[in-house]
Amino acid sequence: MKIGVISLGCPKNLVDTELVLGKLKTGDVQIVSDLNDAEVILINTCGFIDEAKEESINTILEVARLKENGNKKIVVTGCLVERYKKDLEKEIPEVDMFIDLKEELLIPEKLGIKTDSFTSPYQKRLLTTPKHTAYLKISEGCDHTCGFCAIPLIRGKHRSRTIDDIVKEAERLADLGVKELNIVSQDTSYYGTDIYGKPMLWELIDRLERIEGIKWIRLYYLYPTTVTEDFIKRIADSEKVVKYFEMPIQHTEDRILKDMMRGYRKNRIEKILEWKDKYIPEAAVRSAVIVGFPTETEKDFENMKDFIKQAGFDWLGVFKYSHEEGTPSYLEMEDTVSEEEKIRRKNELMLIQERITEEKNRSLIGKEMEVLIDGFSEEWDTLPVGRTYRSAFEIDGIVYIETDRSVKVGDFAKLKIKDLADSYDLVGEICE
Repeated sequence: MKIGVISLGCPKNLVDTELVLGKLKTGDVQIVSDLNDAEVILINTCGFIDEAKEESINTILEVARLKENGNKKIVVTGCLVERYKKDLEKEIPEVDMFIDLKEELLIPEKLGIKTDSFTSPYQKRLLTTPKHTAYLKISEGCDHTCGFCAIPLIRGKHRSRTIDDIVKEAERLADLGVKELNIVSQDTSYYGTDIYGKPMLWELIDRLERIEGIKWIRLYYLYPTTVTEDFIKRIADSEKVVKYFEMPIQHTEDRILKDMMRGYRKNRIEKILEWKDKYIPEAAVRSAVIVGFPTETEKDFENMKDFIKQAGFDWLGVFKYSHEEGTPSYLEMEDTVSEEEKIRRKNELMLIQERITEEKNRSLIGKEMEVLIDGFSEEWDTLPVGRTYRSAFEIDGIVYIETDRSVKVGDFAKLKIKDLADSYDLVGEICE
């Protein structure tokens, strides 16, 4: 059976897709890149915010048109299905199967495909990233009750995998050639609390650091309340955890943070940034904020602008507030900020952040830095591109690599940064 796959949304969702693909590959299945050649098209959707839901629905409708060219089956799973399965079944009858999250790994059986039996799907996972970098999902769900967030409604309570299970998967990934592990979950710094009685992320990392072949470990999705001074020291002292972390703050004003039901206030964010500057001033920090929350005033927004200018995040995602059914904010508040105002605020913050990122990148000119070579430029297929420790795969900026030598994807190389390609990307040449 020829199967084509589309995976939407976050890296955690991509891991789910890779688990399904791994199970499918143990059966009589061929994974094809051209959807026109596929007999079955599998779509793993995102349903987190309005823009993601719209992308998912548009993708389903676009794929549904392919049924006109042949007898194809369409299977849809993921967060959108978990939230709106009955509505989707009613509105998009072209889809043959809508599969709940809890039944994702049963997709092969539902398609009549006989697969191998195994104790952990993570041991058969099929990577869709370049073979030198992979996401490592350490837990599922979330115990926080942030007012704007639908994740607990979709994914349930926080559930950690065991250290042994994660390490076993990481060892397999290293055997496959993975050099960079990207640690993902809904709340990475909370890892282990549910099964070990306390946060155990660094105990896990201690084990991961011993794996031969793994050179970079990158941390995503840290929650401010569990990022302590000792946590920052551990990043500083680690030989393999890169000096980069992602910590969404969502807002900077205490009143909004309280209304958002976040478990911290501005002084906590300021303290973490102080620790970062004290112990790892070279570290790159990615964050994210929401504009247009129902109780956000123009003054709140102006204060957040000032904070962003002072904080100097290396990378920042800005999201418009999305009024999500079933969340506390949806149940208790009206979506009072207009769409036009949300767009204006988002654009203003993004412009501020672009200038900050450009300034940070300009400060790197003349420095020698190690890069991990990810592939080749889409515009010039002979021009290698890579990343320093300061950039996450397919999220942050890249380095265009000038060289007369033959380079290999997945290798590390020492570069001298020569210039900016644009605000986000760099140009470097390989050092002799």
